Amino acid sequence: MPVITATIILIISVLVYILLKQIHSLVADFYLLVLFVFSYILTQKSFSLFYILLFLVVIVIDLGISQFSIEPAKSIKIGSMSYKGFTMVIISAVLGLVMYLIISGISIVKGGNIIGAPELQITTSGLAQNFRPTFVGMLGIIENRFAFVGFEILNIFGYLVPLIGIAFKLIPYLLPVVITGLLMGILHITAYSVAASLILWATFAFIIFILSYIITKDSLAADIAHILNNALIDLKRGLAIVAA
Repeated sequence: MPVITATIILIISVLVYILLKQIHSLVADFYLLVLFVFSYILTQKSFSLFYILLFLVVIVIDLGISQFSIEPAKSIKIGSMSYKGFTMVIISAVLGLVMYLIISGISIVKGGNIIGAPELQITTSGLAQNFRPTFVGMLGIIENRFAFVGFEILNIFGYLVPLIGIAFKLIPYLLPVVITGLLMGILHITAYSVAASLILWATFAFIIFILSYIITKDSLAADIAHILNNALIDLKRGLAIVAA
């Protein structure tokens, strides 16, 4: 896999996603769907099909609860200052980079990536190899969306559950955030063969993703952090193969 070519494709794909997201979230969703249909054509059918179906289910649920959930951000307010447009994108990008550095730093200290990344096996064309880091990186967006929808469902409908609902009311946001983070941590430990001892750190990673979503009322910061984590892991795999 030519790493430079793969990196350029990744950067362009992410920039297109950010641009389309500023136009409308559904336009960005359609772009992701087309990207993973492309992944289905070029790579493992079962792998791509699973994420396509998961994404479609999440979009439908998200649209169904949108009347209750956090609306997409038009601006970010920090203290008395409000930021929108390109400035808001830059702030989200910086926040995403900070979250990635936190996750990466913990991974180095703990001796293993705390949330891992799917390992997409490609034995076909060079084109597919060049797109692999993009496919693996952009999967982070779908996983984030799954986590955020799970949080929304717990946050909205958890109040209706006896006893648990009382705890939700006494401590707003905390329980839905922790429960969703823990479930996503367990999912990643199981799916990507990450060491079970890292489950609390994997949970922590998703908790900060969800907190960024609550604070900014948008997924972009968490998306950038997750894309960086997944894509850089996959690029390192490519370098390892070349070195071998």
